[in-house]
Amino acid sequence: MSLKKIAILLLIPLMGFTAHKYYLSLTQIDYKPQEKTLQISMRLFIDDIEKSLESNFREKFNLDTPNELPKTNNYIAFYLNNHFRVTVNNKPTNYTFLGKEYENDIVYFYIEIDSVPPIKSIGVQNTILMNAFDSQKNIIKLNINNQKKTMLLNKSNDKDLLNF
Repeated sequence: MSLKKIAILLLIPLMGFTAHKYYLSLTQIDYKPQEKTLQISMRLFIDDIEKSLESNFREKFNLDTPNELPKTNNYIAFYLNNHFRVTVNNKPTNYTFLGKEYENDIVYFYIEIDSVPPIKSIGVQNTILMNAFDSQKNIIKLNINNQKKTMLLNKSNDKDLLNF
């Protein structure tokens, strides 16, 4: 067998690994009992959320460019409201989208929930990006009542409930 054929046979399996992309988001939820708030930050890859937003709203968002749509934050707030839900003590909550910021290929979303009573249970449903990527995984890290816990959500299991 020639050296060229051997090189091709060795490269084909490696190309499969480099072409594969993992679809992840990371959400951090911190309970601040003194302020009676849940402070939430989300980290997503810009190209992933852009694809999901564009398929939902049929607009070109051009995130983190000079051509970004002027009403992008309105679209994001609407999108989050439809794909991210939090219950506290089995009661749905309303939250405020505070804004976003970009860092390299990551976008951070900031959300806050006010008037949060002492937490006995917290439920999270997160379907962000799942409409665009079947293999999407959403990791939720929680710091509630000085307890750190983690949820791993995916398309077949998009919600979880923790008791404290």
